[in-house]
Amino acid sequence: MARQAGWLWGLVPLSLVWAAANALNTEPVRRDIEARALAASAVAGSAAGARGVSVRVSGRDVYLDGEAVTADGASKALAQLQSEFGVRRVLGGLTQVIAQRPYSWSATRQGNLVTLSGFVPDEATAMATLAAARALGPGLKVDDQQKVAFGAPVGFAELATRLMRDLGQLSTGKVALDDSRYCVEGTAATPESFQSLRESAASASPKGFTRVDCMLSPATVSPYRWSAEKTASGAVTVTGYYPSDAARREIGALLGRAFSSAGAVTDRMLQAAGEPPAFASRVARAIADLARLRSGKVELDGAAYRISGQGPDGYEACEALKLNIAQGDGPDSVALASVTCPPPPPPAPKSEPAPAPSVDVPPTGPATPSVPAPASQPSAPVNPIPAAPGPAATAEPRPAPPIAPRPLQWRAEKSESGIVLSGAAPDAAAKAAALEAARATLSGGEVIDRTVIEAGPRSGPDYGEATRFALGLLGRMAQGSVSLAGSALSLTGAAADKAGWQALDDALKGKALPAGLSLSGRPALTLRSYGFSASIDRSGGYLSGYLPDAAAKDAIAALIEASPLRGRISDETEILPAAPTGFGVAARGAVQDLLRLDLGSASVVDREVNVRGLTCRALIRDEVQTNLASGLPDSFSGKAEIGMRQTGCVIDPPSSCQNELDALTQRYYVMFGQGTAVVTLDPVTERAMTEAAAILKQCPASRVTIEGHANLDGERSGFNNLDLSSRRALRVREELIRRGIGPAQLEVKGYGTDRPLVAHGDPEARVKNRRVQFTVAK
Repeated sequence: MARQAGWLWGLVPLSLVWAAANALNTEPVRRDIEARALAASAVAGSAAGARGVSVRVSGRDVYLDGEAVTADGASKALAQLQSEFGVRRVLGGLTQVIAQRPYSWSATRQGNLVTLSGFVPDEATAMATLAAARALGPGLKVDDQQKVAFGAPVGFAELATRLMRDLGQLSTGKVALDDSRYCVEGTAATPESFQSLRESAASASPKGFTRVDCMLSPATVSPYRWSAEKTASGAVTVTGYYPSDAARREIGALLGRAFSSAGAVTDRMLQAAGEPPAFASRVARAIADLARLRSGKVELDGAAYRISGQGPDGYEACEALKLNIAQGDGPDSVALASVTCPPPPPPAPKSEPAPAPSVDVPPTGPATPSVPAPASQPSAPVNPIPAAPGPAATAEPRPAPPIAPRPLQWRAEKSESGIVLSGAAPDAAAKAAALEAARATLSGGEVIDRTVIEAGPRSGPDYGEATRFALGLLGRMAQGSVSLAGSALSLTGAAADKAGWQALDDALKGKALPAGLSLSGRPALTLRSYGFSASIDRSGGYLSGYLPDAAAKDAIAALIEASPLRGRISDETEILPAAPTGFGVAARGAVQDLLRLDLGSASVVDREVNVRGLTCRALIRDEVQTNLASGLPDSFSGKAEIGMRQTGCVIDPPSSCQNELDALTQRYYVMFGQGTAVVTLDPVTERAMTEAAAILKQCPASRVTIEGHANLDGERSGFNNLDLSSRRALRVREELIRRGIGPAQLEVKGYGTDRPLVAHGDPEARVKNRRVQFTVAK
């Protein structure tokens, strides 16, 4: 027994040694298990925006947390971790990361505030965009609302950096990224910035991304400058600002006609807003003046006009140019014209009267023989000797040639500040009478008289009658000009309202012009603000404002007649042919878009089209927005503010069928070959037709219109897209009837290229615009 007790006492130091060993080895063991656990969990994968895997070891138990890219990766990581030597239990686990959809990010600049919002893939990207925002300006405040999320498209960080550079070129605006689509909108900080942004927009989009056309406005500058300079060789350089692409094309056409045989024209203009009134006519005049100079420069600086340089070679032609500049000076200052002319030609020598023929006089003294002068010596001039009284043959003096009558040259221009008279008057009385007539037509502002007096005979109509008649027309305008050139009267401008325009039109239609005066071409008369508006909801609506002709009015009436609002829209529009070119087409398009919404309003004012409203269908919203962005007549611009209805979209069979058919259209595109109506029943198309038939069977009492649409590329190749889109809709109808849908339930309608889902020319246009979709009658 004593031996056994001694043996037990030996266990005590052994236990102490074991405990000490465990205490010394616990931390290395924990680190070993943790390292192997992290290595095992790495098979779960990692991605930007996903919550990283974390491991905590307690004894031989491992607590696991984080997100795996795939469910399979999470399972593999857990299985491998459980098989690791030394691991007793694995607690917790990994969840599959869910991609953020839509993955949206934006940066907005308003005043001195920049707001960053949306999602970024990681903290590094968030810090990079924040640093870029702070670098935009020293006085800017940055509000950072960015969040890290998984699901960013490849190339997100690089595109966000590029968009922040674009934001730096805006005085106010927004850059936005929504999944693979991005947009830059707002007002450029400078004309150079606007040019840079447009060049960036025209360049290729980064791989995997599509640029969406958004409203980008040029900077407003003051003073608004434009100039053109011509060298002795005929080369012309144009600098300064132009207000729109249409204005630039018009300036280019004027330069091409004026300098077609001269050297090259170098265009260094930049687009900017803030042009003064009558900018286009001032530029046209400046180009015409420059074309008559051998070399020189014309400049517009706000309302001031300057011209300088070498005039035509001939003295008379050069003086005529200077006179024309003075006569057409309008609101500009004659003092700003500096044209150098050649010296006048020397005056013609005066013709001396012929000497009287010699008469025999009786000699009074001894005759003296005459001595002839040597033949080689020229005769010296001899002063004539007065002849004695009596008959003598004297030469008659030649009469002075008659003075040619000068044509009438006179101009009056009216603006908000008053009336400016320029040109020539025959005498002081006529000048004073025209000044008084101008004052009588003016209700505000002052009259500036820059006419010069040029005495002498004058051709054409009576000066007083012609100027009084022209000033009477000018008095009916809100702004504009009248000019007299010989017997021709020309006028251009805008009336303040319909009554003023009608009075002008009546005066010209009556043709009660002063004797000898005729109109030069068709007067360019408009309204200061020519507008049309429409408003609708499901109960009805109204139309008001002006339309250019009966054809435009009838076209809009036909749209309403074919809509569910037939007979419920009040038409209060008036016909007034004073609209910009293309106004009727723009107004019809605005009404067509408006009738597709559940409720809304539309307006066309001068060349600006606006449509606002709500719809239950995202497809309708996209089509209307695309039409306003790219489907308007030349020189018109549009803006669409279309929202999705949050209430009022009743969930009854027609509405539910419509929603499902719209979703089907976005899921599957019934594709056609270019120029064909052939539907290839591949597995995808077969599934689309089968699903469409199943949806239509849920609402057998609702009539459904199958709409055929086409892309513009077929039209460029010579196809009749309207007919083609109708045949495509018929082809889909045949497939649906074959699947059990009643023929009476289905109608077809072809729209050709009128209703694109994305702008023609967009990379996705070929797929999305060459389509068939469905509209369920309500």
